[in-house]
Formats: sequence, C-alpha cells, structure tokens
Amino acid sequence: MMISPNNFPNGDAGAVRDLSFAKIYMQLGYTPIVICCNRDTINGEYDGVKYYSYHIQASTFFDKVSRYFEQKCLFIKQINEVETRYGIPSLIHLYGISNHLIKYIKHYAKKNKLQIIHDSVEWYSPCEFKYGKLDKAYIINNRLNTKIISKPIKVIAISSYLQDYFEMRGLVCERIPVIMDVHRIESKPCRDDKIKFIYAGSPANKDYLAEIVNAFLKLSTQERSRIEFNIYGATEEQLYCIGVENTIENHIVAHGRVSRSTVEKALQESDFSLLLRPENERYTKAGFPTKSVEAMANGTAMICNLTSDLCLYLQDGINSIIVEKCTADSLLTAIRKAINMNREEIDLMKNNAMDTAVEYFDYHSWVSTVKQLIER
Repeated sequence: MMISPNNFPNGDAGAVRDLSFAKIYMQLGYTPIVICCNRDTINGEYDGVKYYSYHIQASTFFDKVSRYFEQKCLFIKQINEVETRYGIPSLIHLYGISNHLIKYIKHYAKKNKLQIIHDSVEWYSPCEFKYGKLDKAYIINNRLNTKIISKPIKVIAISSYLQDYFEMRGLVCERIPVIMDVHRIESKPCRDDKIKFIYAGSPANKDYLAEIVNAFLKLSTQERSRIEFNIYGATEEQLYCIGVENTIENHIVAHGRVSRSTVEKALQESDFSLLLRPENERYTKAGFPTKSVEAMANGTAMICNLTSDLCLYLQDGINSIIVEKCTADSLLTAIRKAINMNREEIDLMKNNAMDTAVEYFDYHSWVSTVKQLIER
C-alpha cells in the first residue's frame, strides 16, 4: 500500500516519483495500490497501478478547516476499501502526508505488524517562508523529520544529507535520488541555429530566478542574437516582482504557467536548462532538484551550481556547465561558455546528459536498493 499526498499518477513531480516506486515494487513481485490526492477522480488505474484518492477540494478558510476533519474520514475509508478488496498489505510505502494521518498509519502498521518505508524528499529552511520558523508549513515539516518519522520506520532518503541525518538517529536508510522512467522519454535533436535555453518552475523562494534573468539581460546585442531563452512557470509581470532589474528583451519569453506535457516538449527542443540555488541552505542540501533530472532525461544539458548531490553526477564540460557561485555574474560566465560552443559540441554534451539520466536516474537501476532496504 503506497500512501501519498501527490496528484498521482502524473499530476506533479512527486507523483512521477511515486509511479517509479510503484513500478519497482511490481518488479519485486508486489501489487502496489496507491492511496493519493488525485484531483480529478476518486479511483482509477494507470500503467497497471490502481489508485484511490482521498482529495477534497477546498478554497476558503472554512472549507480548509472542514477538510482537515473530513479528509481523515475519507482517508480511512479508502484504506478500509483497499483492505476489503485486496487484503491486509504486506508493506506500507509512505510519502510526506499530514502528520495526523501518519500517526494513524503508524497505529495501523503496529496493529497489523507491517513495516513502513518512508520516502523522505525535503526538509524546509526558514528562508522559504514569510514568517520563518514560525510558519505553519515549516513547523509541520520540521516535526515530521525530527519526531514523527522514528523507529521502526525505514527511510528512503532523496539526498546524502537526509541519509546522514536519519542514520545518525539510528533509522535504517537507503539513498535514492530523483527517479523516473527515463527509457520511455524520447529526446529530439535541436535543428535550430539558435542556442535554446530554458527555465521551468515557479517564481517562489527556492530558485534564484531573478539572478538567472538578470544574467541574460547582461548579454551583448550580438550574443542575444544567437540565443533564445524560454521561461515556463512565470509571467513577465512576476519576473519584475521578484527582482528582475531591466526591461525584458525579445530574446527572453515568459510563458507563465503551462502543463507538464508542454514543459516536457519544450525541454526536448532546448539545449540548456538553467538552475541557481543557494548551496548552504538546508532545503537545497536535503532535497534534490527534480528539474535537473527532468532536463537530462529529455536530452537537455544543465547550466547550474552544485547543490545537494549534483556533484555525484554532473561533470563540467562533459554533461553540464557548472556555475561557480550562485550569482548573476557567475551564471553570465557560464552562459557565455555555452554561446561559444558549436552545434556538435552542444549535441555531444546533451547526449552525455541523457546517458547520465539513463545510468543514474532511471528507476530500473534502483530495484535492488529497494529490495535490500525491505530485507534489512
């Protein structure tokens, strides 16, 4: 039984990770049943994986208060329905659902003598929130990692930072980075004379998007004529709000929010994906940038600084261009390296990026690790 707050099967990055683990469990002989927060349907099946949703729509404050109580009832109902149809599960795989629901699952597992495997993917930093350490989301996430996830729960850590932390607390743990079905993705060679750059994400506090845009605005007229930079997830107005210094030129196009399929198509038609994050914040050390794996899996090379465990996979000049510091000026230097490359050099780097994704981020490579964790 897999339990997740994500929009399974493919509504968000977390759901893609859930689906990869479901396929791993299938390879190990299990029949995974997913209890999730699908936004569109109460139950369904995708790629042979059945799922049941406990999502309840809520827009107003009072709706959200009501949902807190109603959702637990629906959650328990779905678990009971799964148990009635398929029997008591032999294993529970748990993503970061609400703490009060995790407490119920811990009680359920103890009652039925089941082991729980928790997929740990993030640990927030105060800088991400307006009220810092007093923010509700920060407090809940911090309590999840420091108190709620405890023995005898086993952990899949998305990063070395989280692995070291949970092992220090005495929990059985294995590290598995961002994974997906890389073999199903078909990259398309770029036939355009222009070098195409892309950023895909939201203009929140995680990524230094303003610094990325400001770096492109510092290019000369001749350099701008050679490139195209597409931004997905933010409008031009939002870029000004987060600190973009000058007027957006026509070599930069902000598309706003788009579907995942649109982003995937854009990645396949791009040469380089941009990412800047602060190296020393806890959220960057604990997490793993899904954007980087999605880019490489679609045949797009990364231009980024090294955060989390990226140093284990990225090689400057081979499958990526590494940015020395998390600043617009350092990124500008890296962008100019890309602009000075010819098409053959760019295509070789993109192919190397794709090979890296196949070797390290395809879920097939991690089946034995999950098996080992279950047996430990």
